[in-house]
Amino acid sequence: MRTEIAGIGWDEGNLAKCQKHGLSVEEIEGLFGSDTLTVFPDPFPDEQRLRAIGRAPSGRHIFVVYTIRDIGGALHIRPISARCMRRRFGTMSDSKQPLPGFRSDAEAEDFVENADLTQYDLSGGQPVRYEFKSKDANISMRVPRQLLDAVKARAQREGIPYQRFIRRMLEEAVSSRK
Repeated sequence: MRTEIAGIGWDEGNLAKCQKHGLSVEEIEGLFGSDTLTVFPDPFPDEQRLRAIGRAPSGRHIFVVYTIRDIGGALHIRPISARCMRRRFGTMSDSKQPLPGFRSDAEAEDFVENADLTQYDLSGGQPVRYEFKSKDANISMRVPRQLLDAVKARAQREGIPYQRFIRRMLEEAVSSRK
């Protein structure tokens, strides 16, 4: 299955939840562009919270819960929470019960924080490859140095490159006016 994605939707909440488990933005974004992603659909139709396992470009295996949202007419992946699959997760072949569905982001975060994946059947996943839309347009603008410095500082606090931060702000501004 292939789905065209415009980008990754980060905000202060999901960024903090993912980074607190020792993962970088680059690892999580790289996971979604890899050929190793296996997705387990969520049974709840409200807002699907998909569960996935894959290998980041760093080589680490990652478990992530995410959703796909339409922002300004384009699909964006919004990670809810993610963590590295450490030794306590064991091997997938020993798993038994189906992965649970999540009715809220809080349920998803709690599962990522506390679950032992050795108890779950991870055989029902579907390989997924997301195709990211190319960034084929440029913006050139002049801004006061103080504003650029503030943008760079805020992006650094959030752990993302400043141009990605600016793009995120533009996407949020466009989607909030719908």
